[in-house]
Amino acid sequence: MSDELRTKTTTAFGWAVGGQLSNQIIGFVITLVLARLLTPKEFGLASLVMVVNLIGQVFIDAGISSGLIRKKTVNDTELSSFFYLNVIIGVFLMLLVFLTSSIIAGIFESENLAPLLQLSSVQFFISSLGLMPMVFLKRDIDFRFLSQLDVGINVTSGIITIILALLGFGVYSLIFRSIVSGLINVWFLWKKTPWRPGWVFSYSSIKPTLNYSTGILGIGIVNIVSEKFSTILIGKFFSIATIGIFERAANTRGLILKNFGPLFNKVFFPVLSKIQDDEVRLRSYYLKAIQMVSLLVVFSMAILFLFSDTLIYYLYGKQWMEAAPMLKVLCLAGLVLPISNINLNLFMVKGKSRFLMSYEFGKHIISAIIMLIAISFGMKSFLYSLVGIAYLFFFMNITLTYIKFNFSIQDQLLAFASKLAPALILVLIIEYVILPNTASLKYALVVAPLFAIAYFTVAFLMDKELFFLIKKMVEPKFRQITKRIAYYF
Repeated sequence: MSDELRTKTTTAFGWAVGGQLSNQIIGFVITLVLARLLTPKEFGLASLVMVVNLIGQVFIDAGISSGLIRKKTVNDTELSSFFYLNVIIGVFLMLLVFLTSSIIAGIFESENLAPLLQLSSVQFFISSLGLMPMVFLKRDIDFRFLSQLDVGINVTSGIITIILALLGFGVYSLIFRSIVSGLINVWFLWKKTPWRPGWVFSYSSIKPTLNYSTGILGIGIVNIVSEKFSTILIGKFFSIATIGIFERAANTRGLILKNFGPLFNKVFFPVLSKIQDDEVRLRSYYLKAIQMVSLLVVFSMAILFLFSDTLIYYLYGKQWMEAAPMLKVLCLAGLVLPISNINLNLFMVKGKSRFLMSYEFGKHIISAIIMLIAISFGMKSFLYSLVGIAYLFFFMNITLTYIKFNFSIQDQLLAFASKLAPALILVLIIEYVILPNTASLKYALVVAPLFAIAYFTVAFLMDKELFFLIKKMVEPKFRQITKRIAYYF
């Protein structure tokens, strides 16, 4: 990798990590407050609205951002054409959801859902306006601005949401947060980006990218529906309040999975795209991505597993305790989910989006069948079916990576297992020998740091190369922070 690309990668990763951690802390604090102001049922309603919004957002992007980031050069005609196409899609989705809101609400037998969907539908139009400037910044690997923007949006929208919840707006406070976030995001993206669309639309200029993006669109639809299929099933077979409890467990796990996994993908996808023709470097960076993600995700899932009761009780309150056993089971599945995402990103880098769409579609049909069967036996069986699905697809993905690109199955498994083994041993010792059976903040504050020290010590002794790689990436940022602190003191 050239020095310039290495520098950009390190800088981007540093800002992405900093932004992601800041957003985690901010979002965490906001969630703590809202969990004590709103009920599980209100969170359940918001989750159903979010399912509709996420599916719509996939259509707005339609794989266009990945297609444009992957291209070495783009012209103004192509960018302008995609901008207008996005706006048309955004308006169409807004009207579609608004007009069908009563039908969707009827499926879940909830009259309160329809007005929430109607209000939320405006997000589709807002989001369509911000896609092109976002593409510009990602192509330039400018994650400094994107990270700063995300933090600013999180703080502003979070404060507004808490105020609205205190004023008694209930679930509407959560819907307004999404709308406010979208407006702020679009405003600052356009202020940062010098490009403006021209009065031109050319289908021929966007057709090649659309051919690639169609596969990404299909993958996105299948992935979102599959990801939120559990929420849909719970809403249909159980109560909306049960959705809120399940989502509390899933979102607590998501503090890790929805941050570290996408964080690495966000940084490594543009980087891997630039070296896609160099098989040796591509394989090396791919394995390093698995190792780095595994290191952090395995540690985080172990912490959540060990202290699920304590975390739920002290963070969210007694009314959310039903989420604790759910969180424990979801953590078992969470160990491998980010690795599977990295596997699939490799196919997008290689331009195999259409094949990937078919592959993902087949996987999610299997997933849906398993979940439909499991949920008929109750919530516990349903949760364990999610674990089985995660590991089935994990092994399928690494096998396919070997078949298509000749990336060693053994190397892929070792990159993950070398981080899992020390955590597994430590968790078994702590779970069955040390920890009490009840929520205990005192034990958590003592045991968690000891677990962290033991885990990272063993992991880095087993993989010294990864230690020096992380050290090399972190040191420049650490020096910069140290200089700033020294300047002020």
